[in-house]
Amino acid sequence: MIKHYFQPDEIKELINDVSIDWIKSNKIDFLILDVDNTLVIKGDNHVDEATDKWLKECAQYCKTVLICSNNMSHVAHDLSLKYNCFGINLALKPFKLRLSRFIRKNNIEYTNACVIGDQLFTDIWLAKRFKYKSILVQRLNRQDYGLTKLFRGIEKMLLEKKNDK
Repeated sequence: MIKHYFQPDEIKELINDVSIDWIKSNKIDFLILDVDNTLVIKGDNHVDEATDKWLKECAQYCKTVLICSNNMSHVAHDLSLKYNCFGINLALKPFKLRLSRFIRKNNIEYTNACVIGDQLFTDIWLAKRFKYKSILVQRLNRQDYGLTKLFRGIEKMLLEKKNDK
C-alpha cells in the first residue's frame, strides 16, 4: 500500500516528452510542474528551446498551469510571469497545505490534474495524495545535495522494484 504513493503513472526522459496530445486525451485542465531539475537545472532560470515551446503549448491548452518549487528562489515566480501562468515558491511538496490554499485562494476549478516532476518523494507523492495523475521525468542535473541525495538512493530502489515486475 505504501509503495502506491511512490509509483508514478508514467515515466518520461524529459518533460517535453509528455506530448500535448497525451495532455489533451487525458483532458488535463490543471497542470502542476516542478521547477528544479524538471523545467530548469537547479540554480538556473533558463528553459531550453524545446521546453520553452512545450510550456507555451501547455499554457495555451490547459485551463490552469502552476509552476512550483520547494525552495525559496524566485525561479517559479519568474517562469510563471514569462509563461503567463501561476507560480509558487516554498510549495512544501508533498504536503497538501500550500497547494490546497493556492487552489482555494485562486478559485481553481478543474476536472483532471497532473503533476510532473523529477522526485518520487515530493512531486509524485503529492500527486498521489491528491489523487492526480503523475509523471516522473529524469532529472536534468545529476548533482544533488543533502536529503535529496539520500532520497535519490531510495527512489532508485523503488523504481528498480517496479521495473522488476
